Amino acid sequence: MLYTFLYRQLYTRFAWAYDGVSWLVSLGHWGGWRRAALDFVVGADVLEVGFGTGELLAEMAGRGMAVTGLEASAAMHTITTRKLTAGQLSAPRVQGFAQQLPFAHASFDTILATFPAGFVTDPAAHKEFVRVLRPRGRLIFVDVTLSTDNPLFRFFYSLAFPPSPKAAARFAEALDESSLQISRRVVGDGPVQVVVTLGEKAGASVPAV
Repeated sequence: MLYTFLYRQLYTRFAWAYDGVSWLVSLGHWGGWRRAALDFVVGADVLEVGFGTGELLAEMAGRGMAVTGLEASAAMHTITTRKLTAGQLSAPRVQGFAQQLPFAHASFDTILATFPAGFVTDPAAHKEFVRVLRPRGRLIFVDVTLSTDNPLFRFFYSLAFPPSPKAAARFAEALDESSLQISRRVVGDGPVQVVVTLGEKAGASVPAV
């Protein structure tokens, strides 16, 4: 599929263009959509899975949050290192995959992924999320949904975010198979709204940030 090929290129050969493309397809809203995740963070220790070019990772580090990043793309690690260095910021980062998180059991209070890649449809990744979350920890996924019937807007939205019913079904199944309590929040009131999917792990309470 052409979209999948182009998407992969943005994580490898053309990683330098990722921020610009994201800004363009979102009409400048990408950063705000991504930051919606921060309103739902609980506890002290945060893991961002698939941090991409490190925009949100750097913001969390700048806010003094104890954040760790995991990203499979070496090119994205390089870009993120430059950003953190330029901002005189520090955040531990690991190159790896969501299906094999290189962290001990109960290491994090919050795990978040914004506009996540295909790993969200893999039950193995969700098992890992549950494993490394602490009791009463929270899993956060951020995506967007269209909330207008304008045909022109819907056409361009479908180009930027091609619908994938099969992937959506696999994502729902993976969530259902996890032991997390799932809920969703819709943020914003424009033609494109942010959808925040939350997974709560049972156990003793975790203090909010």
